[in-house]
Amino acid sequence: MLDPDFRSLRYMITVAEYLSFRRAAEAMGIRQSAVSRQVRRLEETIGVSLFERHSGGLRLTNAGRTFVRDARCVLMLLDQAIDRADRNGKAETGLLTLGFFPSLVSGRLRDALRQFRRRSPDILVETMEGSPVDQLEWLRARRIDAGVLAGGYEARDLERLSLWEERIFIALPQDHQLTAAHTLRWQDLRRERWLVRTFESGAVVYNFLIGRIATDGYFPATSLHLTSRENVLGLVGAGYGVTIVPETLTGLAYPGVVFRPITDEGALLPISAAWLAANDNPALRRFIGLLRQIRSERPS
Repeated sequence: MLDPDFRSLRYMITVAEYLSFRRAAEAMGIRQSAVSRQVRRLEETIGVSLFERHSGGLRLTNAGRTFVRDARCVLMLLDQAIDRADRNGKAETGLLTLGFFPSLVSGRLRDALRQFRRRSPDILVETMEGSPVDQLEWLRARRIDAGVLAGGYEARDLERLSLWEERIFIALPQDHQLTAAHTLRWQDLRRERWLVRTFESGAVVYNFLIGRIATDGYFPATSLHLTSRENVLGLVGAGYGVTIVPETLTGLAYPGVVFRPITDEGALLPISAAWLAANDNPALRRFIGLLRQIRSERPS
């Protein structure tokens, strides 16, 4: 197998540009003998004469012209690979796959992603929306690099960073009598029919509601829907029931839907980031570093 070194290729290309060993050596700041020796060794390695030597200087042979063209392509690809590896190692480029539970319509997660985009414009960010239970599974399967999730889920095999708290809102039909109030308490909602997305692990949401609404043996009436959050809000607007949403989702208007904050105890969702400690993706480390900075800057 032929094994010309890259230094010989670079020397040969420079000589081809100047058609002179002396001028090529001066351009590279090395001795002429070193240049001529490397080119001669390259010719011996590949078994082809690349230059014709004559009294007026050098000229490329037919084989030399073809070889120089191909060698330039090889070195260009090598330089690109080295640059890409260097930038990936510094997290200037790469891929970050992020799971999320709060909405990206508004709020601190969207702001964090905007900052990350400004700081690392060449890092590709891909997202997967899912419940906290889904995200913990995705993390362990390495389908995502990090998850931004709600609730107090604990997992010993994951790193965890508490980020912020997000207020829970109730989504009501616009003609509902409770829209007259500016804020609501859990007990105001005991007799409502709840719409729950199965995408958000229906049992988890149902248990969440029971812990806040169920009293005296009363359990909230619920209906499960295998559909998007937007379609559940469409059902709210059509008068089929109510649902809870994180504050970030209230940044958009939905036909026939009114949002009201819940001010009772237990109406704040703790938001945290989770990731595998063994994940060595530099883009992940850069993103977690940004989240740590945002966390340190938040008001106490």
